[in-house]
Amino acid sequence: MDFILVSHGDLAKGMLASAQMIVGPQAQVAAFGLYPQEDVSTLRQQIVTYLQPLDASQIICFTDLFNGSPCNVVTSLMGQYNIRHLTGMNLALILEAFMMRQDPHNSREDLCHKLLRQAPQTFVDINQFLDESKE
Repeated sequence: MDFILVSHGDLAKGMLASAQMIVGPQAQVAAFGLYPQEDVSTLRQQIVTYLQPLDASQIICFTDLFNGSPCNVVTSLMGQYNIRHLTGMNLALILEAFMMRQDPHNSREDLCHKLLRQAPQTFVDINQFLDESKE
């Protein structure tokens, strides 16, 4: 299963580097960023070039922001490629995705459903958490 991380600027590349710092080097993953000096067509072409030799039915794309340009670029490719696309990526979910794909019993759909169920737990109000732990 391949992962593609796409974001504004260096966020995707930084997230991949941070994840690899925690879980070690990862194969079958690429990170792409949209930069101010670039047009979205440049980002689109970079992703298409990466996708072409792969089995799109085994790809999950993670993007940073719903309805942002990187998200829209990936969405525009979904008619041509059978990719799964999740947006609102964060480091906790990327780490979980890396760990879950090691289990051969997790299909692409299983992995996506599990990530979506876990997503709310990756954003925590620490003040509330600490207040509740005092009780």
